[in-house]
Amino acid sequence: MLRNNKGFTLIEALMALAIGIIIVGSITTAYMAVVKDFRDVKSISDNLQTKTPAIELIGRFFDRWGVGVVSQQDNSSCTNCPSTQRAVTITTTGGCSDVTFYGNIYGMGFVYSVSGGAANIISCRLKTGAADNCYVIWRDNATANSISGGSVVPAALASLSADDQTCSDLTAGATSNVTASSTMSSQTVQAGDVIQRFWHRIRFYCSNNSNDSDKNWLFVDLTDASSCANSQSAVPIAPVEAFSATAMPAGTNCNSSTGGTACRAVNVNLTFRSQTSKYTGGSGSYDNYTTSNKVFGR
Repeated sequence: MLRNNKGFTLIEALMALAIGIIIVGSITTAYMAVVKDFRDVKSISDNLQTKTPAIELIGRFFDRWGVGVVSQQDNSSCTNCPSTQRAVTITTTGGCSDVTFYGNIYGMGFVYSVSGGAANIISCRLKTGAADNCYVIWRDNATANSISGGSVVPAALASLSADDQTCSDLTAGATSNVTASSTMSSQTVQAGDVIQRFWHRIRFYCSNNSNDSDKNWLFVDLTDASSCANSQSAVPIAPVEAFSATAMPAGTNCNSSTGGTACRAVNVNLTFRSQTSKYTGGSGSYDNYTTSNKVFGR
């Protein structure tokens, strides 16, 4: 008897189907395992990649705390100035602190000599653009700027030979890298004067980030204290679960919880949150990374 070999028997077809299901299932399981591992590793690496630049940026702003700030303590006529150069305010709600202090965050220069109406200056990023040309002149640890209406009147550079020059490139023995008019607004600079960009009010705080599904982020506001009005608001730093700040050293005129006028440093604890959720079947959990007892200040 001849056997028909044109196709699979029912048993052979069922076996082929079972083998196919097993193969597809194995591939799917392997794929899901790879996706899970990738998502979980990505969640952890997000924190590691975010932590270092965020802490460095926070440190950069705290390094400027009190620098170039004219205060009421320095000049009682400046009633609109901060109470002291080191004044800091802290409020904490729901695990997140709101920290405000003052400092110079842009350029400065040093007047080496003055001759024939021109000043020879070592410039560290001095600029004369409309948003930048507001400066405080320091002479003998006091401001040489005039005070009007309880505020420091900004001094403006004129005839600056080059904007945004860096002082890090100066060779040994160099005495200047730019020249400018010795007259800044109504003031005449002298050898030994320090020229600093007007200070900013610097504020760290937590808020929802609309670009990250309204999740909690750490932000910074930079508010120009001068008429140049070069301000930036709601600059995102990092996704966080918590940000707590404590003023130091606690004592007279420095409250650890609220700040004060005589604080020298701030102790910061940060809990970063990854931007990539872990592979948890859609529950949307995230990895956290806590950095404790980072002390900023001078």
